[in-house]
Amino acid sequence: MMKLTLKLPIKLSHSLLATSALLLSAAGALAQAPTRSVIPLLDAATIAARCDGALAAARASIRGMEQARGSRGVLAEFNTLELGTGGFLRPVYLLANVATDAATRDAAQACVAQFAPLSTELFQSERLFKRVQALRPGNAVDRRYRQDLLDGFADTGASLPPDKRARAKAIEDELSVLGLAFQKAVNEDQTKVTLGIEEAAGLPAAWLAARKRDEQGRLVLSLDYPTVQPLLSNGTVESARRKVWTAFQNRAGQANLERLDRALKLRSELAQLHGQPDFATMALRRRMAGTPKAVGEFLTRVHEAVVQGEARELAELRAEKAALLGQPMDKVTVERWDVSFLQERLKRSKYAIDQEKLRAYFPTDKSVQFAIKLAERLYGVEFVAATVPLWHADVRYFDVYERAHGGRRGAFIGGIYLDLTPRDGKYSHAAAFPVVPASRLAGQKPASVLVTNFNPTGLDHEELETLLHEFGHVLHGVLSTARYADQAGTAVKRDFVEAPSQMFEEWARRPETLAVLAEVCSDCPRLSPDELKRLDDARKFGRGIRYARQWQYATYDMRLHSGAPGQALPAWMALERSMALGYVEGTMLPANFGHLMGGYAAGYYGYMWSEVMALDMLSAFKGKLMDPATGKRYRELILARGGEVEPQAMVERFLGRKPSTDAFFAEITGRR
Repeated sequence: MMKLTLKLPIKLSHSLLATSALLLSAAGALAQAPTRSVIPLLDAATIAARCDGALAAARASIRGMEQARGSRGVLAEFNTLELGTGGFLRPVYLLANVATDAATRDAAQACVAQFAPLSTELFQSERLFKRVQALRPGNAVDRRYRQDLLDGFADTGASLPPDKRARAKAIEDELSVLGLAFQKAVNEDQTKVTLGIEEAAGLPAAWLAARKRDEQGRLVLSLDYPTVQPLLSNGTVESARRKVWTAFQNRAGQANLERLDRALKLRSELAQLHGQPDFATMALRRRMAGTPKAVGEFLTRVHEAVVQGEARELAELRAEKAALLGQPMDKVTVERWDVSFLQERLKRSKYAIDQEKLRAYFPTDKSVQFAIKLAERLYGVEFVAATVPLWHADVRYFDVYERAHGGRRGAFIGGIYLDLTPRDGKYSHAAAFPVVPASRLAGQKPASVLVTNFNPTGLDHEELETLLHEFGHVLHGVLSTARYADQAGTAVKRDFVEAPSQMFEEWARRPETLAVLAEVCSDCPRLSPDELKRLDDARKFGRGIRYARQWQYATYDMRLHSGAPGQALPAWMALERSMALGYVEGTMLPANFGHLMGGYAAGYYGYMWSEVMALDMLSAFKGKLMDPATGKRYRELILARGGEVEPQAMVERFLGRKPSTDAFFAEITGRR
């Protein structure tokens, strides 16, 4: 999943942004090389001291733009605005999610919340609205950027009557603050689950050794992914799986449910102010799907395609549990905390695939080198480790250069930071943070941050796919050559943004690509052709359950944002009860469903919509995934352009035809 989950970063990607040398100074722009964009590392006191001045300078810059006459140069002014305010605020937002001390995270969050009104102020400016309206762009890129800005003005209420405009601003500001508080509550959830050693039966010795103990020697488990996922997949004690699964569902608790309910009411009111029947209709008019009707038809097709597969797979899980317990099937119920465990058992028995044992095949450091090597060969670039200021000793940084003729190092492109392992208070999922967007106009080089919570010693195969997925987002940002920062990299339509990353997951599955892993890890065990086939067969197993769950998430999201607003938890309970596995009383997954509070509101369907594009674009490689010629075309036509071109037009040009859903539906039914 890409990190654009809060209102603030979304606005930054289609414009918050204030200019001036003062802001660049406030950002602490520490260029250690003439073209390198180094992320400034500010502590709590520095953030607090600079925040007021940075905000005042941003507002002064906006006033200056308002006072300018005519429309000439207005796009460049907005670009400078992004570079200035984004130069300060994006690193602060990153620190709110990754800083090692709570004081810095708190100060960063407070500062981001302080900036929340600025975006609405900018896009409610009548003077700026009129300047952009009056512009007559001379080329396609400028036309696209002008339209993006006009959409921003329209969505923020610039053309509304004064009373409605003021209310729209209050709503937008409150939504920003709610989103920040929601994610912070998930990140910093302190829930611990205590288990006796006997309750952790089935877990590998390395997992046990890495867990904390209390004075009685019991395991004290946090709810990070390297702790939770192995237990749910391998723990043989059902009561322990239930205890951990339930705690994981309930992270952030009642306070976040209240925040989500409030957000749903505010979004509905905002849509009404704009003359739209509901938030889904308002949001979708800016996306590829266009309308809730189109999304509904797509989700119906998905459900029809996977419902039989889900039933068949659940029957297999039930038979497996019955055999394990020595009971007749009619006496056995598959519970939600059983699914991963039973699937792993079947994969081991049917395909001889053990995800935990695969960690030896994919050491974490070597897997990162593998991802880098793939990118170097596909896109003609070079990654070079460099020393820059870092927020934690485990974080790594790489400069990215063009690879010139003869293998020589060419021009500097940008930089990436890798923050891969869990720690207290850190962002708890996997995401790419586009902290410094590219701007060809300003000569700004991009820098992106990959934030994950991987096991530091090794990845299972699903985690290898996650690494490549998020690395795909990072590449989308770093290889961008967009003219305007607001259109750089992942600043594309929400129902396309996942496509480049989803496509890159395929490089974790093919013999020709995994051969590159053997080059960077000569002493790693190697998967034989037969093992690779069994691994892919195991991957296909569970497609019905997986995509039925994706359908459920997307359907829930659309129901929350369609029609009159209701309460999040009752709506979840009703939908969950209609599913084959039912609802577990006392759980509250919406309290930590971060997508619902950010840019994926009325947009979760976009994961599957993007996958349609991803799997279709894969066909252009014609089975040769390491072909540098196709990689070059893909880089130039898709990754480099960012949001400068409509996604549909980009994909059609890359494929030489209109997109097809065939590969996607083959994938979700296990036929690909």
